[in-house]
Amino acid sequence: MKLSYDNLPDYLKPCLLYMGMFPEDARILVSKLIWLWIAEGFIQITESAILMEEAAEGYLMDLISSNLVMVSKRKYNGKIKYCQVHDVVLHFCLERSREEKFMLAVESSELHFQPSHWKVSRVTFCFSNELTKFASPGSKTRKPFHQYLRSLITTKSNRSEISYQNPFSQVTNLRLLTVLDLSSHIVHYLSSATLQPLIHLKYLAVTADKFHFHEKSHLLLLKTLVVKWLCGRTWLPTNFWKMEKLRHVEITRAVSCWEEQISKESSKLENLRILRMDFALYKADCLNILAQRCPNLQELETTILREDSKSAKTRLNLESFTQLQILHISVDKRLILSKLYLPSNLKKLILRVVITENTISLIAGLPSLEYLQLRDEKYYRYDEKLCLGHITFHRLKFLKLVSLDFTWWDASEESFPLLETLTIKRCDKLWSIPYSFADSQTLKQIKFIGCNNQPLVASAVRIKKEVQDIEGCNRIDVIIEVETNSYMLFLSICVHIMCCHVTRRSWVQAVKQPLAEV
Repeated sequence: MKLSYDNLPDYLKPCLLYMGMFPEDARILVSKLIWLWIAEGFIQITESAILMEEAAEGYLMDLISSNLVMVSKRKYNGKIKYCQVHDVVLHFCLERSREEKFMLAVESSELHFQPSHWKVSRVTFCFSNELTKFASPGSKTRKPFHQYLRSLITTKSNRSEISYQNPFSQVTNLRLLTVLDLSSHIVHYLSSATLQPLIHLKYLAVTADKFHFHEKSHLLLLKTLVVKWLCGRTWLPTNFWKMEKLRHVEITRAVSCWEEQISKESSKLENLRILRMDFALYKADCLNILAQRCPNLQELETTILREDSKSAKTRLNLESFTQLQILHISVDKRLILSKLYLPSNLKKLILRVVITENTISLIAGLPSLEYLQLRDEKYYRYDEKLCLGHITFHRLKFLKLVSLDFTWWDASEESFPLLETLTIKRCDKLWSIPYSFADSQTLKQIKFIGCNNQPLVASAVRIKKEVQDIEGCNRIDVIIEVETNSYMLFLSICVHIMCCHVTRRSWVQAVKQPLAEV
């Protein structure tokens, strides 16, 4: 292990040691790992045309090629979604980090929780009930953190209970802090003004019932901002849009009202790549304003809200987002979508809107679309039929249908020429999958999640058997995932599948995950 580490280029060594910041056996979300690497300053850009995120992905691939990091799960397009390290690698990272005073992983007990003794740049520890009490403001034995601490990350203990005390009010004294992740601990209220002394902060992740953005500008070096678990809406002040270093913003139930907040003098957030928040819609061109202020957005997740109780027709035009590749958009039930215009570069699209034939035709016309998810939250009403027979999704590889109300749909052999995965989740009224999928040359997987009718599963089994009879191989896997509260239903479906002669491999895949959850 030491030899493998010594053979790494110098710029990869801190990236590997940083794996020790995560718990043992943890599946590490690659996107989060990359944002942390960027905030820590590990990523070196040698070519101006390469984004830091792309360079970081290259670093990760180098570590994987060196057999030091393992792939845990891939995305639909083959990119890595989760990674992890072997116990041997993790223990080496912890030991080497302790020797070099690079990082310290603290055990979750009062005995080991001595902040003033942590003479390292980075600290990670796991929350537990005892630790929460020990670090609380009323504790007589609480000691201050080491003043030179640069990174503080907490992880969640399985036996930890939710506490609404804020045990880390003293972190504001850590003036050199660049990474602060307290997202494993829920606080009742937090204001950005509390963190104002942390002028070097580049990564902030918190979980709070209420989060208040102070009107005065601060945290101007922040690159990643994640605020989760909000019980009510958080209104963003105008100065939020002047944080020019931001690259990734994710705020649960945050709302921005364009007419009041963004003026012609507002700064452009040219570094912003990922934005996830809600928008109050008063004018049809509000998204054009967003595109002007954030010209390089690559991923946008938002809900379009209407603030009054009246229904109204509106059109959404997102064609100005020329760099956008991933779009997740929901529309308030009081807004009737008359027209929808989408950017041509989209590769992944998640829609929660009323689906019409015109909308489907528009989506199918997107030349780069590889992933499509259609969702319904039961306040939309679809027609009973979904007709796709005359529509072709030329590059679509992944199709997911969630909680849709239609009972029947048709598709031709030409509808999905490159489709590899079909996922159906909680479509209780749907009774069958079009038999034309048996003619697909690329389909590899049909997956059901929480589906309550056996004929739907049986139609997938028939398609699987037809392909197997023609090709003589088990190309299509039928996978079932059932929520734990539907276990008895799951057993009945299992019996049905056995009667339909599903192969042993598919049977194992169908039952392994649900049984583990139960």
